[in-house]
Amino acid sequence: MNRQLIVKLLVTISLLAFQAIPSFSQDCQRLSDGKYEFKHIAKELRISDFTLIISGERYTVITKSRAKSKGKIEWWPDNCMFKLVEDNQVPITENQLNSNDTILAKTLLSFGGSCYEITGRKKFRLTYCGNLHITKSEGRITKR
Repeated sequence: MNRQLIVKLLVTISLLAFQAIPSFSQDCQRLSDGKYEFKHIAKELRISDFTLIISGERYTVITKSRAKSKGKIEWWPDNCMFKLVEDNQVPITENQLNSNDTILAKTLLSFGGSCYEITGRKKFRLTYCGNLHITKSEGRITKR
C-alpha cells in the first residue's frame, strides 16, 4: 500500500473514533414531559433550586419565591444537554452599556449562556454552552 494512503486511512479512522467516543460515554435520556425538582448540592446555591415543568418543547420554571418564567427548551442532538430560552428575553445591545460592561457582556456571550447537562440518571451540571469546561453548579433532579 502507498504510504500516503495509509496515513489518510489512519487519520480518517482516528477522526471517526474520536467522534464516537462521546456517544459511548454519555448514558442519558431526554427529560420527558412532567414536573422536575432541580436541587443544587452547594449550600450557597440552594436559593437557586427550582421546579421545571416540561410540556413538549415548552417549559415553565417556578422558583422558591414563586417567581415564574416560561420559554422554549433547546435540546442538543445527544439529548444530554439543554438550554432554557425565556420568552421575554431581551438581547443586550452595546449602546446600552458603558465600555467596561460591554467587555464583560461580550465575554459572557462568548461562553454561550447557561446550559444544563444531564450527567447521570438523577444528576445535572450547570455549565456554559460555549465552554463546557467550566462548571457553575451541580445538583440532583427528581421527577414529581
